[in-house]
Amino acid sequence: MPRICLRLFCLGLCCLGRLPAQELEPRASSNTQTGVNLLGMGMGDSEENILLDPALPIEGLKGDLRFGVLRYIRTLGFMERSAKVAVMVPFTSGDWRGLQDSEYRERNASGLGDLRMTAQWNFLGAPALGKSDIRRYRQDTIVGANLRVIVPTGDYNSNRAINLGSNRWTTRAELVVSRSWGSWTLEDVGSVWIYGDNDDFFDGQKLAQDERYVLKTHLVYLFRPGFWFGLGLGYGEGGRTSVDGVRRNNRQQNWRQGATLAYPINVWHGLSVTLGSGRNDGAGGDFDTIAVGYQYAWGDI
Repeated sequence: MPRICLRLFCLGLCCLGRLPAQELEPRASSNTQTGVNLLGMGMGDSEENILLDPALPIEGLKGDLRFGVLRYIRTLGFMERSAKVAVMVPFTSGDWRGLQDSEYRERNASGLGDLRMTAQWNFLGAPALGKSDIRRYRQDTIVGANLRVIVPTGDYNSNRAINLGSNRWTTRAELVVSRSWGSWTLEDVGSVWIYGDNDDFFDGQKLAQDERYVLKTHLVYLFRPGFWFGLGLGYGEGGRTSVDGVRRNNRQQNWRQGATLAYPINVWHGLSVTLGSGRNDGAGGDFDTIAVGYQYAWGDI
């Protein structure tokens, strides 16, 4: 399997089970050949609050979910460095139960979540390379930046406490540092989430939320070209909310763990399996999840 295939499948397959586990994304900053398209599909099963707005002031949240993800990635060059853009649409169906302001609520729902658009640029250590040059590339240290915008396109009803969409814009900015030693790669990520206001929150209230800060680390081992295993750990803090100007005592402190096994069938097709879990101290609920993914690549590969 050519090394270009390894980089392509590291890029795409790690994204298919990413909604759980604090959006842990192993090898998200890896250098890839420019001019390649990747279409990924994933599905999974989870217990607890996957795909819900993390600002929800709900205690003891329980849920049983089936979710799917459709994702498109395009690799390109920007200022002679490797970059990529991506669009992802989640779908979920499930049942939720929990307490809001000491009142029991439950919801059964299925539909689309919020659209996610991402731009990623490696500004150090990852030159933009074509098919012939990428074969000779060997990673040392890569430094990059990611910007994600979550667009409020998901199903939303202000008369419901639990929704699939958030009815607000959200931005995530990340700084990524990655370094390889032989078959091992260590990647560290610092993120900040910035939330817009939801002017039509539950029963017509206005929801505002403070920034949330996240630190993540990933360790990836390459068994052979295209076949790898990654572990991820993340910690997030902040995100205290206010409703109609009244501050809530629901600052979030949460841990996320994830593991991904990726295997390319051939140059164009690949599979992945992701396990994830999370533990929360504050708003939201704990969760455990499993997801499987498939990816198709095309272009000059």
